[in-house]
Amino acid sequence: MSRWFKPLLAIVVLAAVGGCVSPQSIQPPTIALQDVKILNSKGFNQNLQIVLLVSNPNDFDIPLTGLKFDMKMNGLDFAEGLSNKRVDIPRLGRAEVPVNVSVKVLALMYQLKAVHRAKGLDYQVAGTVFLDHILLPKFDFDRKGRVNLDIGAAGKRFKAM
Repeated sequence: MSRWFKPLLAIVVLAAVGGCVSPQSIQPPTIALQDVKILNSKGFNQNLQIVLLVSNPNDFDIPLTGLKFDMKMNGLDFAEGLSNKRVDIPRLGRAEVPVNVSVKVLALMYQLKAVHRAKGLDYQVAGTVFLDHILLPKFDFDRKGRVNLDIGAAGKRFKAM
């Protein structure tokens, strides 16, 4: 009897834990472009910090362990971002994930010229988020929106709408 007790106990515990959080009850976090900060330039490259806002609609914390994304501005490739920093997204909450990227100065100048004419930019951020969760190890995202750029702002930043 004792030789069957441990495996049976393991099955009961796994079934109980599995019943608490099923794959159907997990919702993937949502990703939005929060902020873009202009940092220093080096040679023909301009360093930017792109801040993504990750929202967790679930009733439990989700540990984000990394992400990768491509960013387009006005339909043109603009930047690629990679991050392996761990960020804990609180239950029913949000967290900012800053990612430093480098773009060609000419591409940035072209986009700034387009902003001056159009008073904003259309953007698309698409990629993959990696999570430390057994039922949701990663998910893809694709977010589109418009950026209102205030070139004269003291902080040299623009906010997404």
